[in-house]
Amino acid sequence: MISYHFNGQRIFYYTGLRIAETEFNQYGKFPAKPECIDRVYINNRLLLIRNFIGEIENEALAGGKILTPDLLRMELNKRLKPKPEPAPAPHITLKQYFDIYIEAIPKRTHEITGRRLSKAMPVKYNAIKKLFNDFCEAEGRDYDFQDIDKLFFERFSAYMMNEKKYAVNTYGRAIKFLKTVLNKAKEDGFNNSTAYQSALKTNAHEDSDSIYLNEAELNLFRDLDLSTRPGLDRVRDLFLIGCETGLRFSDYTSISPDDINVKQKRLRVLAQKTNQKVVIPLSPEVLKLFKKYNYDLPKAISNQKFNLALKDIAELAGLNEVVVTNITKGGETITNSQPKFKLVTSHVARRSFATNQIKKGLEPMLIMAITGHKTEKEFLKYIKLTPEEKADLFEKRNKW
Repeated sequence: MISYHFNGQRIFYYTGLRIAETEFNQYGKFPAKPECIDRVYINNRLLLIRNFIGEIENEALAGGKILTPDLLRMELNKRLKPKPEPAPAPHITLKQYFDIYIEAIPKRTHEITGRRLSKAMPVKYNAIKKLFNDFCEAEGRDYDFQDIDKLFFERFSAYMMNEKKYAVNTYGRAIKFLKTVLNKAKEDGFNNSTAYQSALKTNAHEDSDSIYLNEAELNLFRDLDLSTRPGLDRVRDLFLIGCETGLRFSDYTSISPDDINVKQKRLRVLAQKTNQKVVIPLSPEVLKLFKKYNYDLPKAISNQKFNLALKDIAELAGLNEVVVTNITKGGETITNSQPKFKLVTSHVARRSFATNQIKKGLEPMLIMAITGHKTEKEFLKYIKLTPEEKADLFEKRNKW
């Protein structure tokens, strides 16, 4: 224990040092006598405390502070009993961060719409995680944040193209999703690298040879007698509503009675993907279908089952025309020939709406007001006119 007098005040300060009374020199320069085994440590420690007291007094005087026993004790504690530095956080690898990112998806919201992310998002990012892990295994090493550079991009791209035989669009999405994970890791403080920002750049995209159904083909759907197959009947009707409204599958399968205004012949929907309000004029065909279900449409089955049912309906409707499609996989163009009914999916409804409205002569901006597209570039991807149809339309517009 040290007793120190200053400015008419006294402080007792516990040093934590112990010494036998017979080994203590109360009046000497060095408090621990030569016979004390720990005399060097004790004497040096007490000298250090004395020097600190002098420093604290000088600092208080220079700073215009009044030195009190409490202030002296606090400053001594800072110097003699510093708090231990917190242990560094364990390093989180890129592989581990994938799990952190995916686990947080259900709690996150879209930065633009403010709505919860799609339930399909964890599935998509789990697929990217598996792709990344498979690549690491094939390379015989675990790539971490600092390893995502130009060389990684070249090898990862070659792996997707040559080993996985990915289509161009699948490859492009994989790079995009990986960069999203890396950006979030940087935002969260796990990724200190910046090399990936310039390395993971790709404009890989290929316009797909997707189909649409023209009015004649839609009439085949409408005229099909499915009275003995109520499941297919409901799928057919929901699909036709999509073809007449331009809505996405998630929207045309979740229309409620409150969305329908029969008197005004209007459908008002809040698009699930964009959180955008859309007002759609209702055609006689749609009103007829709404009335069939007393304006309370049947609940849809899953998108996967819906698509399987659509292919059965399209086959029953006789959509057997052979369609040739091209897709680039593994750097090679692959040509497929198959009957049209095999290509009919829930999203064909939206493409059919956009393309048929263009054929009727409506301005793209008017159609975009219904489909909700923000740019004409994105909208035009939905227009699936064949070269022959484009020539016919050009001839018709010019009244030749």
